[in-house]
Amino acid sequence: MSRVLLIKPRFLSPGIQVIAHPMGLMYIASVLKKSGHEMKIHDCAADDRHLDLLKRTIKEWQPDFIGLSIIITELEQTKVIMSMIREMMPDVPVTFGGPWPSANPEASIRTFGADFVVIGEGEPVFPELIEAIEKGLPVDSIPGTASMVNGHLKINSGHYLTESELNALPFPAWELLDHNLYAKKMSHAAVGRRKYMTIITSRGCPFKCAYCHQTMGKFFRKRTAESVLKEMETLRLKYGFREFEIVDDCFNLDRERTRAILTGIKDRIGDARLHFPNGLRADVLEPEDMVLFKQAGTVSAIFAIETSSQRLQKMIHKNLDIEKASRVINASVKAGIYTSGFFMVGFPTETYEEGSATVEFALSSSLHRAFFCIPTPFEGTELADMAREVIQRKHYTIDPLRMTYFNRDLNISAMSDRDLQKNFRRAYIRFYLNPKRILQIIIHHPNILSLPFYAVVTLLKILPKRPRWLGL
Repeated sequence: MSRVLLIKPRFLSPGIQVIAHPMGLMYIASVLKKSGHEMKIHDCAADDRHLDLLKRTIKEWQPDFIGLSIIITELEQTKVIMSMIREMMPDVPVTFGGPWPSANPEASIRTFGADFVVIGEGEPVFPELIEAIEKGLPVDSIPGTASMVNGHLKINSGHYLTESELNALPFPAWELLDHNLYAKKMSHAAVGRRKYMTIITSRGCPFKCAYCHQTMGKFFRKRTAESVLKEMETLRLKYGFREFEIVDDCFNLDRERTRAILTGIKDRIGDARLHFPNGLRADVLEPEDMVLFKQAGTVSAIFAIETSSQRLQKMIHKNLDIEKASRVINASVKAGIYTSGFFMVGFPTETYEEGSATVEFALSSSLHRAFFCIPTPFEGTELADMAREVIQRKHYTIDPLRMTYFNRDLNISAMSDRDLQKNFRRAYIRFYLNPKRILQIIIHHPNILSLPFYAVVTLLKILPKRPRWLGL
């Protein structure tokens, strides 16, 4: 059996680094361990810009295989890591996986130098790929892979787990992580530093939002409530975790399962503190559901609204029922949950009036907190296709190595650059300089000691010129 090193690159931002547990690698590691392989996970969040810890790990451990899980904002560091690997171990097979390689297998191989790409979900694919390489067998016919064959790129269709396969997976390899690392970093729930664990209770999303990579597939598959509860009980009793961040694409799509999980947490764990940072789908909830969320221990929840324009909702294929979403937001706040909203201003064809209406929706809501961003047309999404004509007409030069979720330089809307920036800055200024909102945040924030940090982050977002090293 082989030594397999799994690497998680990170976005190179020394100013503000928000991370989550590398769940994809943890599941891959668990499956490979079950097959008898020796595993190690290296999270580059523990490293410095020179990646000295990673260098030491590669030198001392001498892995037989290396895998990287990559999202688009991590390409700059991925390039550095690949250069290091090729210098230190030029013959070790390197496999890319994750959202960006799945959407861009050709660039992964031709531009970044990966030997193989796992497309889709890697648990059933990576073990088969390693076994074939170990035995000297051809790999080009393995479903869910891309590779070079006689100088030609061979791309096979992505592999996605069935619901029964998903429920048969072993729990993630928690033991391979340094849990103190994640306790010392800011998490996506934005409630300060503390010991917590990330959980995924389902995969995939049936909605076709134009801006989304759909990282876990385009069809919803759910773990049983019992499987989720056993995982949480293990984490609570064996590892001492009390705080959990549930990061499904759409945790609450199946209302009956949602209520079964929440009821089980309330009855079987009792003292859990839950966070939902990935954006709950508000219009498939009922206001009374938020009472059960609170009873199960929910501390914070984020609702992905994006735009208040029904025209734009239809155009981006989200089709959110805004009125119902507003009622659920009110119910969440009333239940005592620290409630946030995601908003985007600047979609293709969006007018100044439509952008202003979205800002007004956020301002008039009962939300404790709002995140506003300007849409980034990441390659591999429908939004990139929708924005292509605007990008060409405006002669934008897009460097994929520097694409982030915090773009403020690309304007793909029908607004002038001045009007777009006016809407964006006005949103933050008016939302957070409201005395009533400030008092509401202070009273209800789950971790008041972290408020100065988030205040600085918010201030930096509205500055006309931002320090590039902060990554905002």
